[in-house]
Amino acid sequence: MYEDKVSVFLPSSFISETKDYKLKTSKIGILGRALAVFRVSDVVIYNDGSVNDEFAQKDADFISEILSYMNTPQYLRKRAFPIKGELKHVGILPPLRTPHHPTSEELNVGDYRQGFTVKRNKKGTFIDIGTDDLVFCKEQLTVNKVFSFKVSKIAKEVIVTPDEPDDIYWGYNVISTNKNLKNSLKVLNPDFVILTTKYGKSINSIFDELYNKVNNSKSIAILFGGPYSSINEDIASSNWDLCKVNTIPSQGTETVRTEEAVIATLSMINLMLD
Repeated sequence: MYEDKVSVFLPSSFISETKDYKLKTSKIGILGRALAVFRVSDVVIYNDGSVNDEFAQKDADFISEILSYMNTPQYLRKRAFPIKGELKHVGILPPLRTPHHPTSEELNVGDYRQGFTVKRNKKGTFIDIGTDDLVFCKEQLTVNKVFSFKVSKIAKEVIVTPDEPDDIYWGYNVISTNKNLKNSLKVLNPDFVILTTKYGKSINSIFDELYNKVNNSKSIAILFGGPYSSINEDIASSNWDLCKVNTIPSQGTETVRTEEAVIATLSMINLMLD
């Protein structure tokens, strides 16, 4: 499936151009929507070395937290994310409206929900899945964590089991590595890597070749640079096939922002895979 094979790599410098947390939050919100719209499975935040390591890690943590916040169903956010100053602008974030963000409290056997583990006893764990009452899982799970569950029984109490669907998009996974790009790629070890750069081959000139590689690959990593420069790091490896592509040929602006490049590129990959 599409969502099982496409990952996106973003630099921690993505939001370093501004100190305004409202603007940072807004930029990440655009990214979060794009990741969900195009059913990305993993988003990896890497250190591109363009800013001080301390600030790079701080920005990476913020990007990860905002993307994780967006990916968490609304009914779990107050439990999963403690109040903090950096999150005061999350109200401007657009909702994802993905299948794992249900808008109804109605439950049926076989439904899937994400839930927050609240407490446990010797028999199992009590879960908040967005209904009036906590539901019960007959397994000992780590508390204060978000897991996916399947409703297995509805009686005097609702019983759920840890599980998630494999036939619908169930959100993205956020990984912050604090490593350079090449070492971050090793975390997922894709077999096909697309490096987006205006210095690469025009997507128009290699469309058929790229189409074949995309559809014959089991896992695809799409790499994006930051606001200060394209990707200069040597990421060639015998572990993956590498292709450098300009996905916005003949651009009408002097620069293309990372969030714009993500949307443009993912729309092309989506076209190829569908």
